[in-house]
Amino acid sequence: MFQISRNMNKIGTNCQWLAVPNRGLIVPDIRRSDHAPFWDRGYKAIMITDTANMRNPNYHQKSDTIETLDLDFLTGVFQGLMTAMRNIL
Repeated sequence: MFQISRNMNKIGTNCQWLAVPNRGLIVPDIRRSDHAPFWDRGYKAIMITDTANMRNPNYHQKSDTIETLDLDFLTGVFQGLMTAMRNIL
């Protein structure tokens, strides 16, 4: 899966790879993802996050509106994901 982060980094989107063993139990914020029920049932999954809840003070608040989003960053994430997916399929 290092290939995904390498391909995202190629287009300029800073992407870091973090292996989280034991169903994410050692990093509680990761368990907030909708991946947790799948991990708990033994399914392997890749979680790709822009860490919004750690970067954006408006995350899931009334102030979480389109105006408070970094759309350039979001565009880069999507472009990076498209590049990465094309290269692994």
